Amino acid sequence: MNKEQAQAYIEQNIKEDDTLIGFFQAVSPPKIWMFFVLGPLAILSMRMYFLAVTERGIYFHKLSLLGKFEDSDFFEFDEIESVRIGKGILQRPMKFHFKNSRKIKVKAQLKGHKKIAKVTADVQSYIENRIPLAP
Repeated sequence: MNKEQAQAYIEQNIKEDDTLIGFFQAVSPPKIWMFFVLGPLAILSMRMYFLAVTERGIYFHKLSLLGKFEDSDFFEFDEIESVRIGKGILQRPMKFHFKNSRKIKVKAQLKGHKKIAKVTADVQSYIENRIPLAP
């Protein structure tokens, strides 16, 4: 799905009293233990996301295997305990820790084709300013 289609969907599905700061495409890494169970089919455990950063929080829009929007979760900034943002050349690893002890690991796109929604420095700095960084 290209970024124009994703932007149209995201703007339709944010709350009316909220404004979009930015969005980017991310992928969750495969689960290592699944390689021992399923072998190469463990790649199917990877999930594609569009993360939409708004003034109130972050929307995690999950994509199906066919690239269609499947599900979404919204977390306000006060529900997120911390975030760890790593370094990367093509992808930037991010690990979100929530107050309900849930964790989500994603790798945000930094480089790629112009049709791919990439994380920008403005969006990353907005996340860093609103959520405490993990040590």
